[in-house]
Amino acid sequence: MLGLVWATVAESDGFTIFILLLILVLSLGAWAVAVSKLRELSRIKGASRVFMEALRTTGRPPGGDFLKNTSDMGPLARMYTEAGRYLRRRADLGHDGPLSPEEVAVLRGALEREASEDLAQRSRNIGFLATVTSISPLLGLLGTVWGVLISFIDMREMGTTDISAVGSGISAALTTTVAGLLAAIPANVFHNYAVGRVDGLAGEIDRFLSELVDVCRRGSIT
Repeated sequence: MLGLVWATVAESDGFTIFILLLILVLSLGAWAVAVSKLRELSRIKGASRVFMEALRTTGRPPGGDFLKNTSDMGPLARMYTEAGRYLRRRADLGHDGPLSPEEVAVLRGALEREASEDLAQRSRNIGFLATVTSISPLLGLLGTVWGVLISFIDMREMGTTDISAVGSGISAALTTTVAGLLAAIPANVFHNYAVGRVDGLAGEIDRFLSELVDVCRRGSIT
């Protein structure tokens, strides 16, 4: 069966082959983005788990290799580090004791910026999956309509109404619809999964931010 499909594609006209190649490029790009993004989100989830386990058991963040590479720290650890830097700068200026409402607002703003930048990084390229989801079926439909149009033109030129005379052309046209769906379906699944993971991370960040600000009100996170 696959051999017949390949043979049909090989007999397609140039425009149909162009559409198929374009869908293939989009599909490969979607798979590359999906694999990269899922690996990134899994790494971030693991880093956040390591950080929170250390924080709950020892009251301090993990050190050593974990903090050596900021890309592996995860958003929670970076927010904790940012809060620590703010409190150290405050202490260097001779300010001790609980934070004033104005200082709390400044700290919260700094942590929210850190969280927003991290979420923007995690959401990067996910939109490409949505683009592939919407464009691939349309490209497939375009290829199919084009192929059917060419087939009917050939029927008119041959002076026949026998559909079997142009059956191969119609078959080639339908391959673009199949290709478009094969590209769009996995891209849609990956997109929804990645968006769900990012939304879950956003909720985790928001909860940790509120807890961290409350802890920092007394002027220390130790």
